[in-house]
Amino acid sequence: MNIKIKIMSLQKHLKEVKKENVKILNSLVKSELDKIFKTDYYGSKEQIFNEKVISENVFVKENCEMLYNENIEEWFLRIYDLTK
Repeated sequence: MNIKIKIMSLQKHLKEVKKENVKILNSLVKSELDKIFKTDYYGSKEQIFNEKVISENVFVKENCEMLYNENIEEWFLRIYDLTK
């Protein structure tokens, strides 16, 4: 197999992985939004951990970094909208 075919195969694989990662990020953010809006979840150890996981993985989609003066709910809603 020549190098060009290997590169094309790798690019295709990376594109598929990125697409799956965006879906996973969307699912995690949706779950967090449901918990934050419906229960006394905000500030719990689980919420803080999941927020950290989300912040470390927003690179999978452009423009998902938290903005200055943006609260968690606004940020999660924006990520959810950008990843659906």
